[in-house]
Order: sequence, then C-alpha cells, then structure tokens
Amino acid sequence: MKALWNQIKFQKDLFLVGGAVMLGMFVFGTILHDFLLTGDDEVTSVFCMGSFMAMIVMFMMMFFFAGVHMVQIFNYAVAMGQTRKRTYPMYTIAVFGTFLALSILLKVMNELEKWRLKLMFPGLKIEQFVDVILNFKYLLSFALVGTAFSVLLGASISRFGKTAFWVWWVLLMATCIGGPRLIPYMTGNHPDSKLIMFAEQTMENIVAHAHMVSVIATIVATVVFTGAGYLIVRRQQVNV
Repeated sequence: MKALWNQIKFQKDLFLVGGAVMLGMFVFGTILHDFLLTGDDEVTSVFCMGSFMAMIVMFMMMFFFAGVHMVQIFNYAVAMGQTRKRTYPMYTIAVFGTFLALSILLKVMNELEKWRLKLMFPGLKIEQFVDVILNFKYLLSFALVGTAFSVLLGASISRFGKTAFWVWWVLLMATCIGGPRLIPYMTGNHPDSKLIMFAEQTMENIVAHAHMVSVIATIVATVVFTGAGYLIVRRQQVNV
C-alpha cells in the first residue's frame, strides 16, 4: 500500500494541472458560448460549450500528458530502488484514479453549467451531446483505455525517445481525422466494392451490438496497451 500511496502523491501535479486547465477552458467556453448567442435572435437551443471544452482537455491529458508525465515519475521511482514489476501496476492504478477524479470534476462542471443555462436561458432546449459522453459507463471506458494508452506512450517515450511521441500523435490524428473522411469517400466512389460492402455490414453489426462491442473493445485495448507497456519498460534503463 505504501508504494501505491507514493504513486498517488506523485499524481498530485497531474491532477492540479489538469483541473486548472479544465477550469480555464470551462470558463472560456462559457464566455464564448454566451458571446456567440448575443447577436442571434433565432436561437432555439443552448449547448454546454464550457463542459465540452473541458472534456476535450481531459481526454488530451489522458492520451498524451499522462504519458509524458510517466517518464519522469516512473524513472524516479525505479531509480529510488523500487522494482519495475511493483512500480508499473501501482503507477497504472494511480493514473486511473487521477482520471476518475478529473472525470468527477468534469461531471460537476457540467451540472453547474446546465443549472446556469436553465437560469439564463429559460425555455430553451439544452443540447444533451455532452451528457451522453459523460455517462458513467463511457467515462469509465475512457479512463481505462486512456490510462492504458498513457502508460504505453510513457513506456514508448522512455525506450525510443521523443520520436515515439510524434509517431503515436500522427497515428491517433490519422485515425480520428482521416478515418471519418475516408469512409464517406470510399462509399461514394466505390459503392460496389466487396471490401466496402463488408465494411458497411461490419459497421451495421457493431451498431446493432454496440454495448457488447464497447465492453469487449475496452477490455481488449486495456489489456493489450497495458501489457505492451510493461514489456517495454521491464528491461528499460532509467534516466533521472
């Protein structure tokens, strides 16, 4: 338990920085939202823009900042005499706890923002997009996968240097930005392709069994990322 408590204390900076940046983006998004509505006389709904911007920051921290943070914290713990086999799971659990704490903070921000919107814009519909993502089961899935990916990213940076960070960045951006654009392009230009037909059928099956698929995907991604991260760091030299 002492090793776990030490790792939790190491996460203080990650939580404080994350919470401060999230709060800053929350305030900025709130001001921007109201400013954009000022000159719109035909507005029919409002949006939790502050919560949305804070959520983006939290996800970016999950997938990148925590990984960079790991390089220093993990190396320090090993240099101080802790074994990799013991430090790695304790660090992973501490990061997961940090992400859950940030998720709770985000949920509180969202509730406050909805309360504010009801008071300032009575009668207008509040778009529920952010609420859907802030469902506990989705936050739990994001926290699990985000934690697993961050330790894999940290392990990759420890082993291969800054190049690993940019490789992962390009892969993630290509997946998030290029994927949604590639699918409409392929279906529009090659509608009769057997590969496209197979992909469309696969997507239909995934949507039809979304809950089961999301659970399996979360478990597989968490196990694969965490396991791969440990395989990288178990023999890696530390540099403090």
